[in-house]
Amino acid sequence: MDAQELQKWQREKAKELFDYSHTLLEAAKKLSEHHMAEIEWGMKNALDSAKSAAKNDLGKLKDLQEEATKETAKRAAAYQKKVKAVLKELGEGAADETEKHLEKVRSSLVTWLEDAENKIPAHADKLSKVVHEMSTTGQNMFKEGRRIVNQVAETAEKNIDDLVKKSGGKKKADE
Repeated sequence: MDAQELQKWQREKAKELFDYSHTLLEAAKKLSEHHMAEIEWGMKNALDSAKSAAKNDLGKLKDLQEEATKETAKRAAAYQKKVKAVLKELGEGAADETEKHLEKVRSSLVTWLEDAENKIPAHADKLSKVVHEMSTTGQNMFKEGRRIVNQVAETAEKNIDDLVKKSGGKKKADE
């Protein structure tokens, strides 16, 4: 690798790192907006509860607490979904970048084999085929692994949602 190629590679890496840091910053921004909304809602709820307690209106205070409990459960579920979406987006971005790098490595390997084939013609074609098949198989395994991980995550999320719905139904039946 000569100096120009090294500089080009360093610029590409710097750009990738900048893009990734920007992605992380956007994810933090999305989550912090939700946290601010939660803080504002908590302050409003605390103020309402304090007013009711000051007036000795215990019935209204109990109603406020029940309403806050229900609202908190809804907001927690919404936050959980938002976090999952942000993490999924980050994960897909990282997997795409990994796949891109694997393709570059595969391409470089194939180029090296072609150069080696010209220099060592005896049995080079067999070696070239083996390495090409190995790199293609590795790339396919990565894609299949990514698909399986996404499928497992979706199934787990569905099972958790089903469990939450069932436990919510049991609480309502008990009351």
